[in-house]
Amino acid sequence: MKILFVITKSDIGGAQVFVLNLAAVLKKMGYEIEVAAGDGNYLFGELEKEQIPYYYLNSLKRNLNILKSFYFIYDLYCLIKNKNYDIIHLNSSNTLIGAISAKLLHKKPKTLFTFHGLSFIDRNFSSNTIIKTFAKIYYKLLLKAVDKIVFECKTNMNDLKNESMVGSAEVIYNGLEEKNMHFMSKNEARKYFSDKTGFDLINSFIIGSTGRLAYQKNYEFLIQNFYLIKEKIPEAKVVIIGDGPDRDNYIKQIEKRGITKDFFLLGELKDSHQYMQGFDLFTLPSRYEGVSISLIEALYVPIAILASNVGGNSDIVDNDKRQLFCLDNIEEYLDKIFEIYKKRSGIIEHNSSLKERFSLRNMTKSYIKLYDELKGSY
Repeated sequence: MKILFVITKSDIGGAQVFVLNLAAVLKKMGYEIEVAAGDGNYLFGELEKEQIPYYYLNSLKRNLNILKSFYFIYDLYCLIKNKNYDIIHLNSSNTLIGAISAKLLHKKPKTLFTFHGLSFIDRNFSSNTIIKTFAKIYYKLLLKAVDKIVFECKTNMNDLKNESMVGSAEVIYNGLEEKNMHFMSKNEARKYFSDKTGFDLINSFIIGSTGRLAYQKNYEFLIQNFYLIKEKIPEAKVVIIGDGPDRDNYIKQIEKRGITKDFFLLGELKDSHQYMQGFDLFTLPSRYEGVSISLIEALYVPIAILASNVGGNSDIVDNDKRQLFCLDNIEEYLDKIFEIYKKRSGIIEHNSSLKERFSLRNMTKSYIKLYDELKGSY
């Protein structure tokens, strides 16, 4: 079976890790795998290591430009017209319109679209009514051109079903391969943090996170409320691994609040999960999510989690109320972080028991079943 994965960006992110992991394991199983993507270096570099062919599409951009979208339809059509793909697996909102490219072919490959979160149409995404309405129309029309629709979590699927935007769809959880995950010891990670920041963090209570410094992740919630966290837990420090468009703004906020000795942005680090044992708590205050790869990584450490109750976050912790708080509710956040600070052994045991649900084996098995169904429907 010949499968083309299509994704908007090639930089580091959860959707890119998903494509890389699934493509690599399918190739090892004998599938003919290729990948097409837009700007970025991370994904292409990793695909090269796996000897998976890839194509750069200049037309693939993360925006709402109609002309770029038509250019992408043409660009993808030119790529796939003589390739005889059986399946085109589309990932991220800007690739969805690529389903039209497949429909233009004489021998039409089957198409599958995976939602990695809802982005513009998420209930918690702040955008004007016109953009949100346009985005909903975009999805509603183009999803009709896709043969199979997959969500990463039940919340996202139910939200769109309630709005009659999708009918038949499936939930397949993201998965990771435990044997490929290597973690520094707590002391090694703490020493790294101390060396990187220039402050001794060995005996601190480290509230950590890995993610893009962008609107979705809502890290300003932590910056703005850190003084309250510090009142509850005097030895608290925050360490965030990641980069993104809001970095400069976050640095200004940190400096303005005088917390530069307590709140650290370490930048983008490859294989960021390896430092997680240096955290006492993994936090994710996101405004919206699909199923966060970084939260799954936290299960594999395992460490305690405190995440906003949005998207697939509740799925990951099996709806454990100890590890969920209402979006932007600082009172609830403070109560729960203090409880975790006092005692977290039971939470860690709970999280360790959830790993198998988010295994690469289970994820791959579910996707192969869908690919076989699509191939059999020719």
